[in-house]
Amino acid sequence: MLTVLEFGYNANHGVTHILESTVMIKPVPTTIEGLLATSQKFEVPEYQRDFAWGKDEALEFVEDLKDHERLKGPGLYLGSLIFNTLDERETPVQIVDGQQRLTTIFLLLIACRRRAMQLGNMQVASLTQQNIGFVSRTTGQDLGPRLIASRSIRDLFQIMSEIKWDGEFPLKIGAKSIKRQVNRIKPIYDFFAEKVKSFNQPQLSDFLEAIYNTYVIRIDIENELEAFSIFERTNARGLDLEVSDLLKNYLFSNKVENLKDSWNEIIENSGGTILRMLKYYYVSKNGYTQKSSLYRKLKSEGQAIGPAKLVEELGDFSKYYNVMKTADKEGLKNYFDSTGCTAVSSDQYKYENIYYSLEGLRLFKISQMYPLVYSALSCFKRTGCGANASAAKNLMLLFDGLEKYHFINNAICDRIGNEVEMLYADHSDLYSKSNDFEATTREFMRQLKEKVAKEEEFVSRFEDVEYSPDTIPLIAYIFDRLNNVGLKPSDRVAIYNSDPKVLRKNHNIEHFYPQKPEPEMKSDPETLSMVHNIGNLLALGFTTNSKLGNLSPTKKIDKLKGPLKREIQNKVYIEEFIDKYEKQAATWDYRKIQFRASELAEEAYSLIWKIK
Repeated sequence: MLTVLEFGYNANHGVTHILESTVMIKPVPTTIEGLLATSQKFEVPEYQRDFAWGKDEALEFVEDLKDHERLKGPGLYLGSLIFNTLDERETPVQIVDGQQRLTTIFLLLIACRRRAMQLGNMQVASLTQQNIGFVSRTTGQDLGPRLIASRSIRDLFQIMSEIKWDGEFPLKIGAKSIKRQVNRIKPIYDFFAEKVKSFNQPQLSDFLEAIYNTYVIRIDIENELEAFSIFERTNARGLDLEVSDLLKNYLFSNKVENLKDSWNEIIENSGGTILRMLKYYYVSKNGYTQKSSLYRKLKSEGQAIGPAKLVEELGDFSKYYNVMKTADKEGLKNYFDSTGCTAVSSDQYKYENIYYSLEGLRLFKISQMYPLVYSALSCFKRTGCGANASAAKNLMLLFDGLEKYHFINNAICDRIGNEVEMLYADHSDLYSKSNDFEATTREFMRQLKEKVAKEEEFVSRFEDVEYSPDTIPLIAYIFDRLNNVGLKPSDRVAIYNSDPKVLRKNHNIEHFYPQKPEPEMKSDPETLSMVHNIGNLLALGFTTNSKLGNLSPTKKIDKLKGPLKREIQNKVYIEEFIDKYEKQAATWDYRKIQFRASELAEEAYSLIWKIK
């Protein structure tokens, strides 16, 4: 047991530094096989966020596993896992940090177990099951999973953990709907299942060995408050700094002038995502690369162009990266102006529309397009388009198309973000070599359109969008675009506000059929079950929304047409809604909610988010 504040870890040398504090922890290297060989059960506590790993992280994890399997070297290092073991007599052990990685490993093992069963090898399936859950030594029956997963997927995960699971995803357990759990977990499981379905038995065994050889630093914390302190520190550093530390050492060894100040600015601009930023810089110039080879390629880039030039280019890219992640309208305008893109910075319509596209992409947590856009901007400037209004319009449409694509495919259809990674990487390389910005952009947009999800898939998923604390920003964004379609930036009514400093937004989401209906409405269960559906929602000003309360739809229409009419900010949209649905207000129920959800979905796909 050590008295430490934080520790450094190197994949080759283990613990490298220890700083003194008052918290008692046990940093112990262990493999996944060793972790699962214990009798401990692990639990994601209620205060943890939902399981949120997506296909992007899953793809990178599988690729790294395959690299280590192929090289037959040391196991893949996954960082630290922090457990709260305040009372070792209590089980299960609570996961303070690492639930995303652990849950993903279990899902991968479930896919491997399923593949072993398909191959008819019940012995491997049974041995894999012993690592997924507990099994009775006398009856062979499942005694429950080793992981009590996040509540957002817990019911479905428990079903999948059982060896009798047949690979099907139920939408209900008894009367309880688990459709959201299926939507959250099925894409990742399907991705893993697709990756292992071609394995023969030797290949499956090698892959399982790579999983079991994956190793972590296990940290057992005996004080919950200190556990959160360690959690913050490990997440502030983490594996991201390994590549950057190696690169910094390389640059210092070459005595780059003023490197300390330049490097500090690069780190600050990265906003805590230095590994991602370094990868995006490389991709913007040279196309696709894997994380495992990133340092070697960055070093080769430095040797090719010179270490000082590499630092200069990294500095320029880091400023761009910071603007894409954080800039407001004025900051974006200033960036375009400072980089010579005056056809954009001098046109409010163009730079504000680009800002709105960026605002949406930030909401969707999409950053894969950063290398592509940087390369496109470099081509835009290099080919003399800085003052060209026609080229600037194409630049604006590039941002617009990226926003619309990722809304359809990722925000709504929950597809893997990496399905366009190679397209983006290839066109980053093409832009870096192109002498015709507009032709390259047109060809990119043509190929992007081909990858947009079909209307049937989009409509089906859009109809399921529901109001919840987690989805409020997305729903506000949707109504922002619905309310402002075709309007100039100067005429827009901001429904969605991405500024985290604004605690009370100007607009709220109104439930047309109230959440707590008046007694005389005689509510039916089916309608109440649909009250949070997007077909029942509207965006209204904060004060207007509060004045409608739990009135019936008919009474709300009367108020919106009467005493509240003058204070409605998004009048055009609300008036269109009233014209269309006023006659249905008295009989507003789940059928009409479903019908409006379908109408909104079709309008969204064919008009609002249609790529130009």
